[in-house]
Amino acid sequence: MNEKENKKRFGAFLNKIKSDKKSRIIILIVIFSLLAAFLLLVGVPKKETVSVKSDDYVESLEKKLSSVLCKINGAGKVAVMITVESGMETVLAKKTSVTETNGRKVTEETPLIVGGKTVILKENYPKIVGVLIIAEGADNISVMRKIQDATLSVLDVSLKQVEILSMN
Repeated sequence: MNEKENKKRFGAFLNKIKSDKKSRIIILIVIFSLLAAFLLLVGVPKKETVSVKSDDYVESLEKKLSSVLCKINGAGKVAVMITVESGMETVLAKKTSVTETNGRKVTEETPLIVGGKTVILKENYPKIVGVLIIAEGADNISVMRKIQDATLSVLDVSLKQVEILSMN
């Protein structure tokens, strides 16, 4: 086939679509199906986050708390274990672009990159769900109360999240 015949057939195809309502509906369904499949494959980001390992953060908290609590008069040696709900989360800045296709607005969010680095809005530290403290002086109610008050104050946790036991 030559170029003239192709143009003629394409013109006939367009005329058929213009005159036939059923053909237009089928083509629109195909276009929207392809668009939906594309969005499913690419994904629509809701909240752009990056999970970070929280082990270092928790270990640092445990060491700091342990070193402070052992300085309480009568506490003696202290061991601390902290459990957290999830890992650390970094919330990234996003660039939003809106495009209009066939009268339909599509919003797309992508991470904002400046100078080759992703812009970080904030870091959410993991939520502490439990604290176990084992101290030599915990059998003394006064010392235990001081350890408890210090822990509640430093970690901003509730009383039911903290367990204090006496060391052998």
